[in-house]
Parts: sequence; C-alpha cells; structure tokens
Amino acid sequence: MAVRAVILDIETSSLEADGGIVVGAGLAPEKGRSEYFQVKRSREEGTVLSKLAQRIQSYDVLVTWNGRGFDIPFLTTRFLKHGLDPRPISSKRHIDLNEVVKNRLRLTFTYLDHVCDFFAIAKKKGPMGMDVPQLYVRAQEGDTKALGAIRDHCLDDLQATRNVYLRLKPLIEQWMTQ
Repeated sequence: MAVRAVILDIETSSLEADGGIVVGAGLAPEKGRSEYFQVKRSREEGTVLSKLAQRIQSYDVLVTWNGRGFDIPFLTTRFLKHGLDPRPISSKRHIDLNEVVKNRLRLTFTYLDHVCDFFAIAKKKGPMGMDVPQLYVRAQEGDTKALGAIRDHCLDDLQATRNVYLRLKPLIEQWMTQ
C-alpha cells in the first residue's frame, strides 16, 4: 500500500502561539489540488483546527518546511488552547524538508526561497510569512484583499514545498515507511 503524504503549511498572526492564532492552514497532497482552511475571525480558530485535524487523519506522513521548529509546535499549542486533542498532528510521522536540506545537502542558504531558486522551482516573491500579521490586521479592519493575499501566500508556499519534496523524495523515501 502506498504511503499517503501531505504537505502542511500554516499562516499565523504571531510567531508565538500564546500571542497569536492560526489565520490559515493549507494541505497539499503529492498530486492533486491543495486545500486551504481560512480563519476570518479569531473565534473561528478552534473550528478550523478541528476540520484541519480531520483532513490530516487520512494521510500517513506530514511534510513541512521548518515544521518541527514552527508549524507543529504552534498547532499543538493552539489545539491545546481550544481543548482539542493534538495527537492527529503531533503523533503523525513527520518529514521536515528544511532539516533534510540542512543535513543532507550542502547549500549556502537553506531557506525555502533559496532552495527553490537552486532547483529552479517557481515561487512567487510576493508577501512573505513575516507580512501575514499585518495583512491579518488589515483584514480585520475590512480590507477584503488582505485575506486573499494570506491565502495566496500559503498556497504558493505549499506548491513550492511540494515541488521541493518531489525533488528530494529519493533522499527521504526510506523515512516514509518507518
């Protein structure tokens, strides 16, 4: 039976989970369409996280970019905040592509944009993760384009991460079935 992997990326209103919330989360299977889970208002976060956990359960492996250092701990904290069981996220087999690049390749820089440039993988140079908190504030103030910019950024990161994953898959296939 084939192992089902999904790429996960989140967008947040802060780098710290006690000072911010998940404002969007995306999932991208190896093939097919990505899904985006949007949090328009902070009171929706728990419901959105619950939906995200349900979708993740149909996959065997989570693939992230810097997920061990950011996405998974942030999600775990927010799940616990809402009284949700974090195990659908925290107990999944997890491959952090940033760690693979740092430990298995020899590149000058190991941030996603540089790795994409190195492998000639298309990635938009629009808003970055550090812009999301300001975009979310603008969205709360009625800027309808701001939520779209957050979504587009997340979906672009998902696509870029999926393409890096597919390029690195020969290095990580052994971990997929462990």
